[in-house]
Amino acid sequence: MLNSLSTLLLCQLGGELVARVTCLPVPGPLMGMLLLLGYLACRDGPSDELDSFSRTLLSWLGLLFVPAATGLVVGLDQLAADWWRIALAIVGSTLAGLATTAWVMHTLGNMFNGTEGRP
Repeated sequence: MLNSLSTLLLCQLGGELVARVTCLPVPGPLMGMLLLLGYLACRDGPSDELDSFSRTLLSWLGLLFVPAATGLVVGLDQLAADWWRIALAIVGSTLAGLATTAWVMHTLGNMFNGTEGRP
């Protein structure tokens, strides 16, 4: 169990270091997940111990949302005052994400199908 926890924490630390040293606008935890993915790809998947530990950790993941939910309840007055701005931000960012994904898929599809430059 200690080896599995150490592996996950070292990947997290490595991701934070990579993100800060390279000054990339990417969160350290995401870089850590990419490092973990590379590590697991080189080892042909997780060990039984890492797999078991990860599943146990994921089963407790819901508990980590309690502080966020508490923060929402504490700031309920602020949410009530700004609900339409929050809803607009959620809808707008979702539509922007969908449009960006569609544009990237269209561009990559044209690039790999050899139709680059054609209408």
